[in-house]
Formats: sequence, structure tokens, C-alpha cells
Amino acid sequence: MRKIFFALTLTVAFLLNTPAFAKDVWISSGGNGSAWYVIDETIDGGNGKICWTNAKLKLVERNGDFKIVSWNFTQTKPDGGRLANWVYEVDYGDGKKYTENVLTGTNAEKILLYCLNHSGL
Repeated sequence: MRKIFFALTLTVAFLLNTPAFAKDVWISSGGNGSAWYVIDETIDGGNGKICWTNAKLKLVERNGDFKIVSWNFTQTKPDGGRLANWVYEVDYGDGKKYTENVLTGTNAEKILLYCLNHSGL
């Protein structure tokens, strides 16, 4: 019985002292009162033959409703600089996917920069 109590005590102590690093990071606000937040722990990426990064974002409406949106970025050609030749695909979960080029000054650029810096790419 003592062993079970000791193991349970250690488990609880460990769980209480473990820091939580999950966070949502604000990226931008829309003109309609909505806001984009990157769900930090969902960022993934790689830099092999093709550089890529993916993340899930929360699109929060003015009234507090939100949806989770997948953003997937791929660099189509490695030449031209860190932010050159990137395309992204957005999946709102409605069965349609939207693909565009990453343009300077857009939410896509802000999200891409955050993901690249977070992943160390």
C-alpha cells in the first residue's frame, strides 16, 4: 500500500511541476473584428529538397466563435531568398482548399514568417 501511495504522490507532484508550453499566438486582426492566432504546438516544418511548414490557426470571430483552419506552406523553388517562391494552401474544413502565392504584407506572410522562425528554418 505504501508503494502505491508513494508512486501516486510522485506522479501528482510531477504533473503539477510540469510547465505547459502550449499557447495561441496572435498574428493579425481583420477589418470585421476577427483575429488570427497560431496554435503554437501545431507548427511543423522541414528543409530538405523542398522547404515546407504547416500550422493550425484559430480564426476567432468578434462574438467569440472560432474555427480551426489548416495552413500549409511550400517553397516551390529554393532560389530567390528566404521568402521567395512560397505558396500556401488553406483548409477551412468546408471541403474546399484555397491555394495562393504568399504576398508581402499579407496574413499569409505573417503566418509564414512566424512558422519559419518558430521552426528555426
